Amino acid sequence: MARRLTLLLLCAAALGACVDGPAPRHDPLPLTRLTTDRTYLRDEHGRYVFFHGVNVSGSTKAPDVDATGFADYLTRPFPLADADAQLAKIRQLGFTSLRLLVMWEGIEPYGKGEYDAEYLDSIREIVKRAGDHGLHVLLDMHQDMFSRHLRVKYNRHPAADPGTLEYSLLALVKPYDDEVKGDGAPRWAVQACLQEKDMTSPHWGTPRLVSGLNADEINNLVKLYQKLTGQTQGGSPPDWTIRFVAGLPGEFPVNETTDLLPMTHWGIAHALSLDLARCYACLFAGDVVFPGLTRNGQSVKDYLQEAYADAWAQVALKVRDLPNVIGYDLINEPSGNYLVLSAVAGLMKAGVPDGAKDALVNLFGVETGTELYEALVALRVLPPDGTPATLRLFGLDKLDPLAALGLNTGFSDNHLRPFYERVGKAIQDVDPKAVFFIEDGLSAGSFLGGSFGGLGGQWETPMTRPQGLDQVVFAPHWYADIYPFLGFDQAPRSFSVEEVRYRDYDANLATAAKEAAYSLGNAPVVFGEFGTYFNFNGIEDAVAQKYAVSGAFLDNYYEAFERGFQSNMLWCWSKENDPEMGDFWNHEDFSVIDPAEKPRAQAVWARPHARFLAGKPHTTHFYSDQHYFDPDKGVPDARREFEVRYGSKETTAPSEIVVPQSQYPDGFYVWLSDGYAYWDAATQTLYHYPSRDEPGFEHFVRIRPPLPGEENVGWSYFFKDGLAVGGR
Repeated sequence: MARRLTLLLLCAAALGACVDGPAPRHDPLPLTRLTTDRTYLRDEHGRYVFFHGVNVSGSTKAPDVDATGFADYLTRPFPLADADAQLAKIRQLGFTSLRLLVMWEGIEPYGKGEYDAEYLDSIREIVKRAGDHGLHVLLDMHQDMFSRHLRVKYNRHPAADPGTLEYSLLALVKPYDDEVKGDGAPRWAVQACLQEKDMTSPHWGTPRLVSGLNADEINNLVKLYQKLTGQTQGGSPPDWTIRFVAGLPGEFPVNETTDLLPMTHWGIAHALSLDLARCYACLFAGDVVFPGLTRNGQSVKDYLQEAYADAWAQVALKVRDLPNVIGYDLINEPSGNYLVLSAVAGLMKAGVPDGAKDALVNLFGVETGTELYEALVALRVLPPDGTPATLRLFGLDKLDPLAALGLNTGFSDNHLRPFYERVGKAIQDVDPKAVFFIEDGLSAGSFLGGSFGGLGGQWETPMTRPQGLDQVVFAPHWYADIYPFLGFDQAPRSFSVEEVRYRDYDANLATAAKEAAYSLGNAPVVFGEFGTYFNFNGIEDAVAQKYAVSGAFLDNYYEAFERGFQSNMLWCWSKENDPEMGDFWNHEDFSVIDPAEKPRAQAVWARPHARFLAGKPHTTHFYSDQHYFDPDKGVPDARREFEVRYGSKETTAPSEIVVPQSQYPDGFYVWLSDGYAYWDAATQTLYHYPSRDEPGFEHFVRIRPPLPGEENVGWSYFFKDGLAVGGR
């Protein structure tokens, strides 16, 4: 078989094989802006469009910062001098689209309306060059934990065993050698939300929990812990408490730092940090939750939303003429979790601090309840009294308790949707072709009625479609098996391949996408983020195992996406990757390329896929070497088989299937339902020109590699490198 193919290839270089008549001349079609059509996205050539994309990049969340504190985003996701090499590599490895992280701080670093022209120019240049390499770009205004200016320091190397009480506590005291931080908003926006804070203090970022402790309070806390956990009491405090006391930062005012904790899982900050909740509440609902909080004569909400919308408009002005722009992802993972803010509001309603103390006494008795209350005050979780001056110091003096409680009912529809409408209109005014990608609030509707169900369905208030925006796409995120820990600086999770290889993600992804049909008018769905760590079992073992666990997770994702014919964008491609630091933001290690820029688990994500289809999509699959086969008798495994089936053609433009050559180093066979094919080795694109267009006809394209011992029959073409052979 191999010898016959070699002879055929030698005598048929660049052959357009004859199937159903002469092959047409092939002229690659340019990328175009997209439009929404029911549950689909289509290009100006009339084709259905699908994304096999990647986010660039995780390290954008950790910019270079100079001595003055200025963050340089011009080197993110990669310096312009390196952009062509990076973009060419991304396309060569099989991705066809990017979700490009854009930072509000980069656009508007110094103050409202003060734009960084060089950064805006760099955004345009990256999008333009991506188009030169055949890549679509979705622009994403990214944020996590609101801003990098919300941060907390910790000791990454405490002298204690991980998982112990002393390890967690010693991580909170000096020497500090690392920090957990957010990303997104500029400092002036944070200051508008947290107006009582002294963000210039040298203590900024020191854990607030330990900022006022002394030796006596430490001993009391240890005794209380022993009491609550049933441990033996008496004798001297543990030896490690001496080191803890020696590392205390000393007392300073509570408004000189944040209440963040250096948790491994950033989502815990959304649940526990009052400062973080206040920032999100100011952005989305500051006019009602903090009615007396203003900036420059505006409510804090109007001040921030106006700035945010205008910043987006500046981006749209730069890229609106570029044909490879997919659209605008208006805000990454907006937070709808206001449990802590609600709890504080409840305490205020009851009367701080008496309400808190009474509640604890009722739960634990007079002695223990009083000790708990005193511990929370010592840790500066609760204010020591309810005087106006103290509430001001804690940033609670302008909080409306009832409005804060109300955020937990219908946050997405009541506050996030109007935000999308305001920001989207600012973009649409300058780019009428804009397609808007929207996400629901992270943990939206915390406990009284989220996106689905509420309490027994009684408070069901999902987000409805934003009004006034012509084209809307729902862009959910979903991650599996990466964030189990509540503690500080936890070790990577441990898995075996057998443990994870057969997990089925279909139901999870369907639930994540449900809102598009449930309440958003049956909008198209594109998964804007999914992914996995590449340091399972520790980076050394992960490398030794050739990232087998990560590959198994990713194959589960991709097979589920293919069963749903679902567009997706993997997190992430990070040129800056390090064995210890990961992608340089809070030690997350998701990058599909390693520190030497070599692909990790490439055989799983460098998959053949239909990028453009001339007819309505029906089914698709690719069976990687990770796929589980249960063959019938005498039928060989369809290893690395790709197939797409689609409805009767609706345009004369060809379908395009991207075929990464890394999957087919020995070439590949092609079976066609009808029409012709053309192989462009330079772009790794197989063009299908279907010929039949009667209603009800189903086209298909099937690809398989030559495999030892397998006789392929009935094929239409065999392609290898730039050579083609027509079937017989």
